[in-house]
Amino acid sequence: MINKLLKKDISKKSKSKKNIFSFMNNFTDNFVKNKKKDIHILETIYIASMLSMVCGYVDAYTYITKDGIFAYAQTGNIIFLAMNLARGNFYGAIDYLFPILSFICGIWFAQFIKKITNGKHIMEWGYIILLINTIIFFMVGIFSKSFPNALMVSSVSFISAVHMSTFNKVEGLSYVSTMCTGNLRSASEHLFDFFFSKNKVKETSIKSGKNGLVYLIIIFSFTLGAYLGSLFTNKFGTKSVWIAAGVLMFVNSFMFFEEV
Repeated sequence: MINKLLKKDISKKSKSKKNIFSFMNNFTDNFVKNKKKDIHILETIYIASMLSMVCGYVDAYTYITKDGIFAYAQTGNIIFLAMNLARGNFYGAIDYLFPILSFICGIWFAQFIKKITNGKHIMEWGYIILLINTIIFFMVGIFSKSFPNALMVSSVSFISAVHMSTFNKVEGLSYVSTMCTGNLRSASEHLFDFFFSKNKVKETSIKSGKNGLVYLIIIFSFTLGAYLGSLFTNKFGTKSVWIAAGVLMFVNSFMFFEEV
């Protein structure tokens, strides 16, 4: 009886190992074959992870250099807005209100552009957004101490909203490059399906695992960006945002040469 149980346990472990190895092989094969699939360069894991890293970097940068104001994480700004209102600090609340309103205007602007272009010229629009984003980062580094914090962060919040509306797919999945909560939920759901689902279809299980790993890569990239943003901002000050600008320039170049 004990031998039978041991054999069953060993067979289960060997099957789980085979499933994991099979999943990893399929995961890498899918990424290598992306060029042959109908996945736009804007939606590849390479572009999405670099953009998420920049978002985490800039949020850490603005939080440290702009008195706790976020450029991308509007949830944080809304919380701080409410907290300041509760304390009766209406002047302080305005600092958080401007980036929120700027973000809304950025979303409206992006939707307007999508409407007039009818969803076409996506690649050209992506180039322009990254270029404008890069210029704004350079300007923030130059004039960081010359203008109010709310104004500087609002300019980044506006372009971040346009960025968020433009770069919202990774490997065919919907994602958000500017925050982690939705991505974390999606990763958890897909990984649950991979590890605990009773679905016996091998392809479906592997797809769930691959999708979960994609979201984990995005979350890790954002976290890494926040870590580097905090590290370099504390070391180099307001000019450290130029590192994020340099990454965006690299992404633009990468997209260009991949399309050629």
